[in-house]
Amino acid sequence: MIGWLAERGYRPASSCYHRRWDRRGGKRIAVPVISVGNLTVGGNGKTPFVILLAKLLQERYPLLQEQNAIAVLSRGYGRKSRKMVVVEEHSAWQQSGDEPLLIKRSVPSTLVISHANRVESAEFAVKTYGARLIILDDGFQHRPLVRDIDFVLLDADEPLGNGRLLPAGTLREPAESLSRATVLVSVGRGSAVEPISHRFGLPLFHVEPLPLTKSWGQSVHGPAYLVTGVARPERVVRLLTEAGITTIGHRAFRDHHKFTVSELSRLDFDARILGAKAILTTSKDALRMFSYCGCLPLVVIPYDLRLLDSSSLHTMLAKNLDYHLSSRT
Repeated sequence: MIGWLAERGYRPASSCYHRRWDRRGGKRIAVPVISVGNLTVGGNGKTPFVILLAKLLQERYPLLQEQNAIAVLSRGYGRKSRKMVVVEEHSAWQQSGDEPLLIKRSVPSTLVISHANRVESAEFAVKTYGARLIILDDGFQHRPLVRDIDFVLLDADEPLGNGRLLPAGTLREPAESLSRATVLVSVGRGSAVEPISHRFGLPLFHVEPLPLTKSWGQSVHGPAYLVTGVARPERVVRLLTEAGITTIGHRAFRDHHKFTVSELSRLDFDARILGAKAILTTSKDALRMFSYCGCLPLVVIPYDLRLLDSSSLHTMLAKNLDYHLSSRT
């Protein structure tokens, strides 16, 4: 009952916010802006998709291979500082946020900025660093900055969660808000997003996790203990299962969990008691486990996405970006 009442309060507040931005419009800056966002909270692969998208853009447009040509703007969830932070590969995740740091280390030539005010950080990226294209991380609900392409990622099996708005469900907005999107991206192997794309007349692309390589699997000698602090740990479990990796325990923390030294020592102890030969974790979690110094090796699970519709995506990018980027060569 409490969740239902809270949802009734959330819905008009959300609608009022978006109606206001529909009327006033946002700020348009001098370079193209691409937003990558979700309709539901957490765990739909935004960070891996941002990394994949940055690499695809660099392949298509050589000028975007230049240092700082692509700027990724993130709020930097969970970080200590509220100031604007230009993320470096050696940055502390507490100052930048774990996901911005992962993006910077995955695509070092990108300019990654953590700041709540995306308009301010976008203008800073263009004026100070000469950025030629902006990627707005987790930007679908962020209306102050006008974008040229709006990617919305949806889970391939449960694209609308339980169909309820926060806090009763996982929807940030009603499904009707997808009318603002440019493109839908189905994450996973299910087909539940296809009727939604037809309903809204939106192009649909499919991405799925890259299988773990045989060589990586051979690096895990014996049974392993899994530690996760991500929104959708079941995806990690599925990836390991499909690769034939045996896990004899799994400790799942909440997304962006801040690991303490004592917690990490306890995890190492628990894993050894169970007979594990290694501790497995995700690349995002590994950033927050930097103080781990246990007896067992800490092995990072690669989690990358692959695009199943590359030619169609390139056609869409050409339609929306070729004019802007070719005029800046």
